[in-house]
Amino acid sequence: MAILSGTASAQETPQRSQITMGNGTANAIEVEGLTRQDEELVSSEIRVDGQNVSTLRANITAVTFPAVTIEKAGWIVLHPVIDGRPDGDIVSGYTYLEPGQSESVTVVIQHPADAGDKFLAMLHSDVDQDRVFDFVFVEDGINVEDRAVFEGTRMIAHLISLPE
Repeated sequence: MAILSGTASAQETPQRSQITMGNGTANAIEVEGLTRQDEELVSSEIRVDGQNVSTLRANITAVTFPAVTIEKAGWIVLHPVIDGRPDGDIVSGYTYLEPGQSESVTVVIQHPADAGDKFLAMLHSDVDQDRVFDFVFVEDGINVEDRAVFEGTRMIAHLISLPE
């Protein structure tokens, strides 16, 4: 009977690449010079019989990015930062982008927002090329429709604060 001796060493598990955020070489969001606009929207509806009038009054906040570059058609999307973390399950606003560079890209925020509120601004691709923002999650939280834009392990995204 042979006895083998020696030391066993644990094999090192390769580290998973860390996802980073920022601009890539073919996709970018310019955040320097970001501006905020506040407007009041008033809309009235009069019924055919002329008796009922309904009025909607809403405060609208929008943010304008000086320039956005996207390699393939898609969207710039805002996700709110809640309790210090971006909440990717909530979409605060989005705007469709044609491929290439777009200047003065405005995203209307679809809920109340004030100066200093934080958002994750990121690019999503139009995977099925239908110009409809398909934002569907599966159980493990992975977006399976119009996916976030990555260049390697870099997600094209920036944390922003709404300016004054």
